[in-house]
Formats: sequence, C-alpha cells, structure tokens
Amino acid sequence: MNAESTAFRASRPAVVLAPGGEGARAAAWLLAWPMRLAASPLGRRILAAVLLGVVMVATVGHLYDSPDPAGAAGRFRAAGLAAEAPAAPPAAGRQTASAPARTAAAPGPAEVAAAWWAARQKVAVDKVRSLQQRRISATETRVLVVAQAAGSRMPSQYVTVRKGASGWKVS
Repeated sequence: MNAESTAFRASRPAVVLAPGGEGARAAAWLLAWPMRLAASPLGRRILAAVLLGVVMVATVGHLYDSPDPAGAAGRFRAAGLAAEAPAAPPAAGRQTASAPARTAAAPGPAEVAAAWWAARQKVAVDKVRSLQQRRISATETRVLVVAQAAGSRMPSQYVTVRKGASGWKVS
C-alpha cells in the first residue's frame, strides 16, 4: 500500500479554520450541513417545512405572550344576562310631570326562553343560560338554552319564542 493512498486521507482538504483542530472541523461541518441539504429537492422541502414550522411556533408564542386588555373580560356577557347599569346621577331620581318614571323593561326572548327551560328542567332560573339567538322573523326567534341540572348533566335545546301583543311567549 502506498503512503499517498486516498483511503486514509481525504481527496481534497477539509475546510480549515484558524485555529485548526477537531472542534473547528466539526463546527464547519455543522454550518455547511443546511447548504448540503438544500442541494437536493427533498432537502429543500424539508428545510421549507422546518422554516414554516419555526415561523408558526413563533407566531403562536407571540399571540399567547400578548395578554388581552383587562377590560375585554368585563365587556363579554352571555345572552340573556342583564348588563350592570351605571350609577345614576342624583338628579335622575326625581320625577317631574313632563318625564314620568319608566317601567321595568319587558323580558326579551332570551329571558323568556331561559325561564321556560328552567321550569321544564325543574331547576332554578339562575342555573339556565341562553347561549345564542337566531332571529327567524320580526316576531319569531330561536334561542339556544342550556341548564345546569343535577350532577354533570347539562341539557340544552333550541326554544322558539314568538312576540305577541303581550310580549314574548314560548310556542
């Protein structure tokens, strides 16, 4: 065997970085690896998938790191629950002849459907929530109600309410 044999020595010299050594050679190999991978069509697809994954993870991570404003939770309320009324100024309590006192507002379709479903499920009205409303016509609305019954049961149903002369009624 020849001392110049290529079996024991690379045919071309490896990338040499100062100071030479195994660590520099390993670093050069590691840095050149993505370029060698990008030389093939499959390698380009793998690199594109990895890059897309990194971008998506960074985007979702940023979204979870950005908290919602503090007032956002206070603005949400389920359908059928009354919003908190702001405090009335002291002069609003006085009644004059030109401005008669307002009567309490009639219950809406969500409240009527929730009360009907509570009676049907034999639970308290505060254990029933209306989740959504779908207006069918000017006088008819479908309301999705759910009740917190005994145990882990939570029966739900679409309830159709119609508006008549005396207000909303379940049909």
